[in-house]
Amino acid sequence: MDTNEYKIIITPMAYKEINEIYDYITENLYAENASKRLMKKVEEEIQKLKYAPKIHAEIEKQDELRRIYRRIVIDNYIILYTIDTENKTIFIAHMYYGGRNYLSDGLL
Repeated sequence: MDTNEYKIIITPMAYKEINEIYDYITENLYAENASKRLMKKVEEEIQKLKYAPKIHAEIEKQDELRRIYRRIVIDNYIILYTIDTENKTIFIAHMYYGGRNYLSDGLL
């Protein structure tokens, strides 16, 4: 691993949310190709964070531990992540449908 490269960890909650979105698009919308394209975009955007973790904007809300979240927008979806600069680690925390009000619905 490059010394300037951040490690990426997808939290169990984010992993569950990503899988639910994939399943919903594939099974409910009958759009397997669309779900695969979305997952490819998700993977590409997450991998970009290894070298540029602050590339995306901070959101205005922090959690109870006062972690600062950043937001990636991909099509109609939002990915929230935090950065641990001391340990050079990025935590992918959540993935939501963009129509949800994740800031005030207690989702964070």
